Amino acid sequence: MDWDRGMAVLAIGAVMLVGAAGGGFVVFDSEYVHDLQNDAAVFDASTEGHLQYANLSERGQTAVDRTIERGEYVVEDESETAPEFMYIDDGVGRYVIQRDGRAYEITTHREGPGMGLLWFPAMFVLLPLGMAGAAFVVAGIILVAFDAYRRRTADRPPAED
Repeated sequence: MDWDRGMAVLAIGAVMLVGAAGGGFVVFDSEYVHDLQNDAAVFDASTEGHLQYANLSERGQTAVDRTIERGEYVVEDESETAPEFMYIDDGVGRYVIQRDGRAYEITTHREGPGMGLLWFPAMFVLLPLGMAGAAFVVAGIILVAFDAYRRRTADRPPAED
């Protein structure tokens, strides 16, 4: 009896843990956005945030090229972001890039379902779900182990003293 109950509790706990982990990926998924604000900006090399295109990394040059071509360029993986740019979720990074004699104003920011008010489900749904799932897994293991111990000792003859 404890074996069946233990396996059921263990399975429920595993499902809860997988749900909490999967929900975390959805809540904390981010996009890194580059927007073209002005294609006739004024470049001043002595001003912070004003960068020469030739001095950018390969990823930085790719981001600038695609932003200028499309007006907006979005990457979903942090490893694809340009190290020269900051991607913040409560504002924007402003940069003026000089390329081929022209200056372009580009802003960067981070957005996605993990931003804004979605910390609420993370703290009050996913965290308790994960904790309850862990408790169910532990309880299931204890029930299964107890049943295995009980079955093993039930087969032994009583000790003769």
